[in-house]
Amino acid sequence: MQTETVAIGDYDVTIVVTAPPYYENCAVVRHRPTKATVIVDPGAGAAPILAAAKGGTVAAILLTHGHPDHIAALAEVAEATGAPVLAHRAERVVLDAADQWGQALLGRPVPVPPVEFFDDEPTLDMLGGIRVVATPGHTPGGVCYVFDGFALTGDTLFMQGIGRTDFPGGDPRQLAASISRFLGAVPAETLLFSGHGPEWPAADARAWWRSMGPMMV
Repeated sequence: MQTETVAIGDYDVTIVVTAPPYYENCAVVRHRPTKATVIVDPGAGAAPILAAAKGGTVAAILLTHGHPDHIAALAEVAEATGAPVLAHRAERVVLDAADQWGQALLGRPVPVPPVEFFDDEPTLDMLGGIRVVATPGHTPGGVCYVFDGFALTGDTLFMQGIGRTDFPGGDPRQLAASISRFLGAVPAETLLFSGHGPEWPAADARAWWRSMGPMMV
């Protein structure tokens, strides 16, 4: 597995690229002033994720959505850290079907520990404040997490690509609307870290999205 750490303002963002075939990006975000840490989307392989989180206090495990490539190590990471797991309430339908999703995509069931669900678009009171932007379309309860200077977009938006909408609960028009709204809600200099592939600036994402026009609806 590969790891990469980027310093952004008061934060260290470590991206742990998890096991094949999905090569999912798990983000470990540490707030240097407080040493508080969040783990976002712990995919397959708990050991390197936990290693990246060492040296800080894990305040929470955050989920952008509940597909198995993003939660395959969730139970193990939650048990090891004792941290609460947070997700949007609309994602409960996906997490409740984790065993079926796991069998279909990974060939095995995926255990899910207790989850604390939030509603709407709260600002989470941790790491200097984490703004939640609801971005349904890839899944019903998909979200992006916005920090000061960067955001974690899960499978909503990749570098020059968007999440699939052909799985149950996907909606292409809803996802297109979510992406337009999200890109209008973050500053142009925001660095976007997605669930797969490299990061890119929001300004570049906006230009690409405008160039796609009605093709993405």
